[in-house]
Amino acid sequence: MADRWIFWFKEIGQDDSELVGKKCANLGEMTKMGMPVPRGFCLSLKAQERFVNETNAIQEIKQFLTKFEDGIHKIKEYEEASQGLRQILESKEMPRDMAETILSYYKALGDKSGTEAAVAVRSAGSKSHPGQYETYLNVSGGDDLLTKIKMVWSSIFNTRTIASLDRQRIPVENSPYIGVCILEMINARCAGVGFTGDPMSGDLSKIIIEGNWGLGESVVSGAMTPDSYAVDKDTLKILQKKVGDKGVQVTTRDGQTVEEELPSDKRLALCLNDEELVKIAEMAKALEAHFGTPQDMEWAVSSDFTFPNNIFMLQTRPAKILSKG
Repeated sequence: MADRWIFWFKEIGQDDSELVGKKCANLGEMTKMGMPVPRGFCLSLKAQERFVNETNAIQEIKQFLTKFEDGIHKIKEYEEASQGLRQILESKEMPRDMAETILSYYKALGDKSGTEAAVAVRSAGSKSHPGQYETYLNVSGGDDLLTKIKMVWSSIFNTRTIASLDRQRIPVENSPYIGVCILEMINARCAGVGFTGDPMSGDLSKIIIEGNWGLGESVVSGAMTPDSYAVDKDTLKILQKKVGDKGVQVTTRDGQTVEEELPSDKRLALCLNDEELVKIAEMAKALEAHFGTPQDMEWAVSSDFTFPNNIFMLQTRPAKILSKG
């Protein structure tokens, strides 16, 4: 297993975070649990290491960085370094055998559904850095997939990451490699996040769920006020439903991910019904029991299936919840 660099989710689990990154490892663990997770595969950290070495990108990176004689410590330097380093990685052609292997896995996803799969391409660091690296949604076609994988890899040199490395006094060329998740897109009627505890009050007796119409990126980004729900963790009784003035949703149109204004009849309408809400809370409770700590998760409700087969878990990780009192 140590020599491999590509895995189906069912082949990995939570103990493999150093191999494939935390997000991939947890997707694998949820798959093994029998949780409804989109089908997919992942590239290990070794895949990126192999890419930068075989394409000679690592030598070009080191040469490029020699122009910053006093190091990279200012915003303009972050931006200049990011642009140059990302260009180096994204300009490289994927080694042929790597490309062929990735595309064979991608084809297998499409073969199961009978169509060319639309996928999300997500970063997976071996340490938890929510929002630091990049994600690309609704990726379709082999060429686009290979391009987006390189763009996710190059996000180890985005300005946020370079600034973080500077604060930690870590040389930019030592930015850690990341894994990549490739998972089928869910045709989301609505999506959002959940916490097995109130992240603000620290109350661990409640499960808090937030959601919006369309894809969950509008909730994760904080671009609008989502619907908010509270469920009793022990009894799964619904304690509160609060409609958000949602305004916009993120959706797909003509193969692209776009933000669009919500019609008035959906703007102030709850995106989840009661049975969906309780089912998501039940899954959240099961994840907390399995991982042994409060969880922060992402979920989606598909338009293509009927309840209860329409609910999918997209991610889980330890939750950051304030201490009560």
